[in-house]
Amino acid sequence: MSERSLGGHTLSGSERPSKAFAKDRTCREPGCTTKLSIYNNGKYCYQHEPMAVPRTRGKKIA
Repeated sequence: MSERSLGGHTLSGSERPSKAFAKDRTCREPGCTTKLSIYNNGKYCYQHEPMAVPRTRGKKIA
């Protein structure tokens, strides 16, 4: 290694497994039969999830 070289570490990913939720859950919207992913902690599918307005401190939304 020369004087101007940089060293690094290999990327190994997260040491902790992804958080998982119960299997075979369906959207809570009446009449919707969409199965939710085990990684989705919500109660509704994307189509029926209630709209949430993000908190935007000091930022202007165009």
